[in-house]
Amino acid sequence: MASQGWCADRLGDWVKKNPTKRAKEAKEKLEGDFGIKLKYSKAWSGLKVVLDKVHGTYEESFQLLFNWAAQLKQSSPGSHVDIELEKIGKKYRFKRVFVALKPCIDGFLAGCRPFIGVDASFLHGKYTGQLAAATGVDGHNWLYHIAYAIFDSETEDNWTWFLKNLHKVIGDPPGLVLCSDACKGLEKAVGSIFPQAKNRECMRHMYSNFMKHFSGDVFTDHLYPAAKSYTDYMFKWHMNKIFEYAPAALKYLDQHHGRIWYRSAFSEESKCDYLTNNVSESFNAQIKHLKGLLIHELVDRLRELIMEKRYIRRKIGQQLQDGILPGILKELNLISTNLKVVKVKVSDDDFAEVTLLDDWNNQRRHTVDLKNQNCSCREWQVTGKPCKHALAWILSNRGMQIADFVHEYYSVAKFRAAYEGRVEPMTDRSQWPEVDLGFKVHPPLLGRPAGRPKVQRVRSYLENNPNKKKVRCKRCGGFGHFEKTCKLDMVGEDGEVARPNKRQDFI
Repeated sequence: MASQGWCADRLGDWVKKNPTKRAKEAKEKLEGDFGIKLKYSKAWSGLKVVLDKVHGTYEESFQLLFNWAAQLKQSSPGSHVDIELEKIGKKYRFKRVFVALKPCIDGFLAGCRPFIGVDASFLHGKYTGQLAAATGVDGHNWLYHIAYAIFDSETEDNWTWFLKNLHKVIGDPPGLVLCSDACKGLEKAVGSIFPQAKNRECMRHMYSNFMKHFSGDVFTDHLYPAAKSYTDYMFKWHMNKIFEYAPAALKYLDQHHGRIWYRSAFSEESKCDYLTNNVSESFNAQIKHLKGLLIHELVDRLRELIMEKRYIRRKIGQQLQDGILPGILKELNLISTNLKVVKVKVSDDDFAEVTLLDDWNNQRRHTVDLKNQNCSCREWQVTGKPCKHALAWILSNRGMQIADFVHEYYSVAKFRAAYEGRVEPMTDRSQWPEVDLGFKVHPPLLGRPAGRPKVQRVRSYLENNPNKKKVRCKRCGGFGHFEKTCKLDMVGEDGEVARPNKRQDFI
């Protein structure tokens, strides 16, 4: 049998390569490598010792955070890091941290549309706080990292502090849009810190909350189509159908969902027609495997992830030819091949009436203005990409190119500008500067709920694959209940029937 020291060394090497693995995986690893049997408690204790040796202890991670911030400011001048402590009794305890890397700030302002998704997700390590993030989209519609923060819970105070730091680094870009779900305290914070910005609400979260109070085919048939409509006329048509069926539904939306969730109210400056906050959900999926790390490791691994993503996309930008991004042109060419053109009637060099068949084979006529790049359907103005009506006229004119009518946000030049700045590499924690604060930083006092902390996100009932365990009844074979609570009649050996939840002896 292998010695205890050899087992510890092998486990240490394994932990370095798999920092987020747990005691169950460590137990299986040791049993498979050495042919031994371990109790779970032994594996858990051994893994804790190795984790403390490899990554440092939970208590010292908050002090190391200041060393990491000092190293970041040396390697990447201009980056913004704000660490706040609170004094409880005689001890200084960690409260929250905000990080915005300078290349990300400059790239967002120089090459991205003014759209920011804001969201927070639970951490499932020993520190059970929240990881908040501000994310944007580049010309390829890829997730763009702007800033991230860690605090204890979603409160108005924490969100106000987060947005104040975000405002320090990005200012007030023209046409700025902030999109979020129903985060506690976030709506008021956005209005106070970014009064000029448009505040959108994620349609998916709004729809999920709405369907808890109302049900019926009329809502599924008209609520999403109303949100997707670019024109005020079509939005009101769908909402009137809902009003005729349930007038209380519109009162509920006005009272509980007053932010912008429908495209007909979207501004034409941001050139982003996203109905959902999927950019934030994409970020949460990217960092899912990092949520159990100590706080100084978490902020560093996020920096490392951003550094690598920016390098890959900077290389992609260098290989592209000048002009509009090929992915955008491919998308528009695909749309143009499926146009159902009825007629195009020209009024002037830059004005025309374009009639197309919609998805239900109804004729719809819209006016197109090539000079000012707009259409009466408003899709061109909101997205910055030619709509079907504009494409129909562009393709009917010889010498015109689709690329000449796409907004510069989708250009290769803007894409390169977004990723031009390099995130500088950093050394490991043993080489970070030693910051002497004059006192010791203690962990925060966090309440911990009973039971094992949840690792997976609790999915909505509207999602296709909810990740909750299905309980199966041993009596009827059905799902969703136990044998004890089954409502199926019990039949004894002599055929006597006993009603469920009623005591009855069988002879």
